[in-house]
Amino acid sequence: MRSVRRFFNDKTGATVIEYGLIAALMSAAIISGVGAFGGSLASAFNILSNTIQNSSASGN
Repeated sequence: MRSVRRFFNDKTGATVIEYGLIAALMSAAIISGVGAFGGSLASAFNILSNTIQNSSASGN
């Protein structure tokens, strides 16, 4: 009975769980931010690529 009581009073595992939850929330925020930013970044690179191709084609 004493070991069960000691198990429920032990708070060291709670800190690990809290850090795990914080890391999960941060990774979810980063993933959603990259997903939202990724489309506009791809569009910007496509515009840049087309501009470079057009400028090199007109230079020949």
